[in-house]
Amino acid sequence: MRPFLTVVTLLFFVAACRDVSPSVAGNRAMLQPGFTGLDLSHHNGRIDWEAFEAAPVDFLYLKATEGTDWKDPRFQDHWREAKARGWLVGAYHFYRLCRAGEAQAGNFIQSVEVRAGGLPPAVDLEYAHNCEPRGSMSETLAELDVFLERVEAEYGQRPVIYTTPEFHRDWLSDGYADYPLWLRGLGEVMPRTRDGRAPDIWQYTMSGRVPGIESRVDMNRVPDRPPE
Repeated sequence: MRPFLTVVTLLFFVAACRDVSPSVAGNRAMLQPGFTGLDLSHHNGRIDWEAFEAAPVDFLYLKATEGTDWKDPRFQDHWREAKARGWLVGAYHFYRLCRAGEAQAGNFIQSVEVRAGGLPPAVDLEYAHNCEPRGSMSETLAELDVFLERVEAEYGQRPVIYTTPEFHRDWLSDGYADYPLWLRGLGEVMPRTRDGRAPDIWQYTMSGRVPGIESRVDMNRVPDRPPE
């Protein structure tokens, strides 16, 4: 299900744009409430892109990098195929809590060229498969801020924060309300953060099935109603 960009669409992450400069807000990619998307990495294996044309999805987020030096070996191929076939595409970075933010931003920027019309860059912040922070919470968050600021400056778009309710509660409850929120909440009930915030993107299953991909996939949707 391919979005038609000539149709008047709603600005993606309206809530996040409230405190963003007009130049940044004007460059945001466009998504409509109700759109469905996948996030993919090398773990999903090879994609039969001809068969994937029939997948009932509107946008893709592709894993590009992790930490300071790891690059997803399938990212460039995934990006090239997806863009050539007209998908709305964005890239994400898995953030390692024990690594410096500046170096992680450099790894992502080296892998993801600045491209007009792409979805905002995203950062994956979660406990699973992560490492223990080397410093205090304030020191670790200061490194995260360096990453976020460097990426925003590079791409002219405020990064999307992907996380879980637990990680958000422990690390992000203060100071990150202006960032678009992509929240995992598996099941039929849309999750909210402890302070009641609804996500801009909701990851509702990690076991979806789509044509062209043999493995199970993470599926996401943009809520039908703007977050309150």
